[in-house]
Amino acid sequence: MKIFSYIFKKIFSAKTGKCGYPLTFLEKYDTIKPYKLLTIYEDVMARVHDGHRKRAMAKLAKGELLEHEVLETLLFNAVPRKNTNDLAHRLLAQFGSIPALFKASMNELLKVEGVGESVAAYLVSIGYFLNKYYAPAQNSLPEKFDFHSFLGFVKATYADEKVELLDCYLLDDRGLILYRRRFTANAATHATIAPEDFTDIITEPNVSGIVMVHNHPGGECKPTLSDDLATRKCQMACSFHNVLFCDHMVYGNGGVYSYYLDGRMQQISKECSIENLFVGEEGKNEK
Repeated sequence: MKIFSYIFKKIFSAKTGKCGYPLTFLEKYDTIKPYKLLTIYEDVMARVHDGHRKRAMAKLAKGELLEHEVLETLLFNAVPRKNTNDLAHRLLAQFGSIPALFKASMNELLKVEGVGESVAAYLVSIGYFLNKYYAPAQNSLPEKFDFHSFLGFVKATYADEKVELLDCYLLDDRGLILYRRRFTANAATHATIAPEDFTDIITEPNVSGIVMVHNHPGGECKPTLSDDLATRKCQMACSFHNVLFCDHMVYGNGGVYSYYLDGRMQQISKECSIENLFVGEEGKNEK
């Protein structure tokens, strides 16, 4: 049993174990019955992993996870209170990428060391969900953004929606639609996006432009004062990050309202820009 004492002394601090067990207590492990010692050891290691998971979740919240860490964090739900880092690496080594992993079958997953039926079923369920509900929505997006043709897409997409949605369509530097980010409060009268969330999506890789679309279920397509304010705030954020805010469209009774086609987007872009702020300050200094 001395091997357990050695392990504990290696992983704990000088005076008190990181998991709350004093070393004076740990040094007595040699006299504890083996089955009790194993139980204590498993509890200690579980607490160590809990600390690692908390740090991983903090990185997740900041968007700082690497690909294997994303998978490692996802596996927390399937492998409770155990290290999932090695398993994440083995899965990526076997399948090459996370998208490929979620296309794997149960039998293929079970061939990976450390993957049991519950883990395999968990990953297959996620893959099924993504393929059935996420992929069709992404694949149905127009390939390229065009102001006039996009109006028809908006009418068809939002006609039957019963709750207010706020969708952000991200474009590359050629105007191709990369993907859509959706925000909703599951309410008929409002949908919001936090400033930090908006900043996150417009600073994602390869994003050069954005089109915002939201709907007014049962209401007119005419934008409200809060819509105008939100448009101005988003334009200012886009200007700061050098992202083109192409349009903000509102679907409702009467069709689709476009800030751009109504001529207001150009004016808002001019008024709510970093350049305009600096020009204003220079003018004040000259006086």
